[in-house]
Amino acid sequence: MIAASGYAAIILPGDARIPLHFGSPDHLFPVSRRAGLIAWPALGAVLFGVLGGVSASGLAAGWVPGVRYALMPAVMCVLLGFQAGALVLAGQHEPRPVPSKRS
Repeated sequence: MIAASGYAAIILPGDARIPLHFGSPDHLFPVSRRAGLIAWPALGAVLFGVLGGVSASGLAAGWVPGVRYALMPAVMCVLLGFQAGALVLAGQHEPRPVPSKRS
């Protein structure tokens, strides 16, 4: 995640707005380039710490060891995918219009 932010710091223009996702394309919160490049790795570090703490605590005592070994990389890969998507959106000069719902 740090490497993706470092690459984006070189590639993205200075006025780029990096979206923070809140679950769906309708809930994007665009932040400044610097804040977005810091927020995504910070979120990854917090999530890594929380999952690591839960996996090492007594809460995970009854878990199958495979769950403990696979949960952390899976969650981090999903978060990296969200970050990559946000950086791709930030690299576009004009944001894509959200398709309207047909009733």
